[in-house]
Amino acid sequence: MPIPQRGCTSVTPLGLNSGEQEFLFDPGRIYFVCEKRMERTLRILQEFYYSGSKALCVTRLHPDLLQERMPGISAECTWLSERCGPNNIPPNQLHRISQRISGFLLGKKNAVVLLEGIEYLALFNDFTRVQMFLEQVNDQIMISRAIMLVPLDPDSMDVRSIAKLRRFCEVIAPQNDGI
Repeated sequence: MPIPQRGCTSVTPLGLNSGEQEFLFDPGRIYFVCEKRMERTLRILQEFYYSGSKALCVTRLHPDLLQERMPGISAECTWLSERCGPNNIPPNQLHRISQRISGFLLGKKNAVVLLEGIEYLALFNDFTRVQMFLEQVNDQIMISRAIMLVPLDPDSMDVRSIAKLRRFCEVIAPQNDGI
């Protein structure tokens, strides 16, 4: 289904129960997609890509493996890894991740950013730093009117941390999910 380009953007992720709600995506917002793996997030990303959005993926998953999970999509990829490499950023360098996202968003319309690995970032950084990083990125997303998708396993973080993150984002979760 093509995604409208003005105002609220709607997409119904494929493969969900027919009784599940349609999601409306507002430009300039961060969306947490509650799931153990990022299948739903990748389906949503594909819908945006097929509707003409430019995509940046910043993930814990190696770019080659990510491309295998997204056939037909040509997205810019950055790997969150301690290994050296031209498209790698160590997880303790939140400022570089923010710069990478900011650089991608410059001058782009209909941009979508996938940030997978919040739990991984929290292993290498104090949670307050991760929260401040997300709030800085949120400012960039709002200014550029982009959309950011953040897959998040609700069992991987404590309830208080998730509550702090929810203050500046929307949550996409099954209707019977407790988040």
